[in-house]
Amino acid sequence: MRIDRIPHHSVTIVGGGFAGAVTALKLLERTDVPLAITVIEQRADLGRGVAYSTPDPVHLVNGPAEIFSLYPEDPGHLSRWLVDNGAGNGWVPPVDVGSSSPPRYLYGTYVRDELARVVATARFGSTLRHVRSSASALISTPHRIRITTADDSVVEADEAVLALGVFQPRLSEAEVALASHARFAANPWDADALDRLTGCEEILLIGSSLSMVDAVASMEARGNRGRYRVISRRGQFVEGRRTVAAARDFLSDGPLPVTARDLLSRVKAERRAILAAGTDWQGLPLAIRPHILSLWQGASDRERLRFIRHLRAYWDVTAHRSAPESHKTIETVISEGRLAHRRARVLGFALEGDQIVARLGTGTGIETARFDGVIDCRGHQLHDWRQIADPFVKSLLASGEVRPHSTGYGIDATPEGDLINEEGRVHRNLSAIGHPLRGVAWESSSITEQRTQAIALADRILAKLTPVRVA
Repeated sequence: MRIDRIPHHSVTIVGGGFAGAVTALKLLERTDVPLAITVIEQRADLGRGVAYSTPDPVHLVNGPAEIFSLYPEDPGHLSRWLVDNGAGNGWVPPVDVGSSSPPRYLYGTYVRDELARVVATARFGSTLRHVRSSASALISTPHRIRITTADDSVVEADEAVLALGVFQPRLSEAEVALASHARFAANPWDADALDRLTGCEEILLIGSSLSMVDAVASMEARGNRGRYRVISRRGQFVEGRRTVAAARDFLSDGPLPVTARDLLSRVKAERRAILAAGTDWQGLPLAIRPHILSLWQGASDRERLRFIRHLRAYWDVTAHRSAPESHKTIETVISEGRLAHRRARVLGFALEGDQIVARLGTGTGIETARFDGVIDCRGHQLHDWRQIADPFVKSLLASGEVRPHSTGYGIDATPEGDLINEEGRVHRNLSAIGHPLRGVAWESSSITEQRTQAIALADRILAKLTPVRVA
């Protein structure tokens, strides 16, 4: 076994997707002391993760470029980078690049290249090392973190950050019967699986949110001209994003609501006011979003769970909308009579020759339908760490270094992101960012939230590593 010791002022980040890469970037950008940063990530590129690894040019960032700069103090940074680098990476920027939605692979390139630039210009002899492996175990002490990787290397550091990203749900009980079927795509971003579906006349898509939009866009780009049948449990359907200004800050009219019922009442009242004024309802989630963290952390677990049970699906479809170009594809397919959506759930599958027979539970009973292919579009939405099969996640829970959040979403932490072990002790040197903090902060998945978390986390870590100056 090789033990790899790192000098003082060291930080190890487990996970090199967007959240992990931006944390490393902000640490290097803001440090006043020499830092030795190690990022443990299997992928060759840092900054891509699941979201930005897709090479498909029709998979777009679901927001305008002008809000996704890595530097909030310089909102035009990404737009300028796209003008300078878009064409060289296979994408021609439009005239109004700030309002455009670039391909996700290109955004991943932006994050990767910016991190490389910051590393190359790092001050105080600071360094970044990329360990291409996965973590398998973690042991914490009050002053050091010891992480073992899958190849039996050991990395020690003063501070560690879990930036583990998202995990895909296991196949449903019904889908297990299709696991090896050539025309079942368990992952809507699996190019080989989608290639095998090209030419299918009837395709069932399970899930109706952004992953479904990606799947349809990919199939259409492949020349598929069949029909798509989209089902979802609640009957929600993703909306396209329009360019609108935020609605008035109606939640600042008084104390923030602390119950799901009160929040819903105030949102519905504002929605009626927007309708009466003839303005666009899409400004409403923009007005709510700045308050999400305070709303979530000000609510009891009982109210958080009520929100998850009754309102989460409505919030998701309202707040997380598809890029205009992507939604145009959906609208075109609908106008051609090739896409229909309904409320239903899969009860089971059977195979008859080359066809897949689905038993669907609907609002009116049980129906049977035949399909040439099936795509699971539920996305990477497994938030309950107790159900995640990843060996490192299982090890963290089994060792008691972390504990599940009481809502069942992610793991427990302080409001700032310092992790809490199974005995209730707050770690002094082990933090998390992004998806593991869903139970703590709820909206921890988007670029803007993770960017804000990365800046705050970098400042907290550096405050511990930087000597106090005496006047």
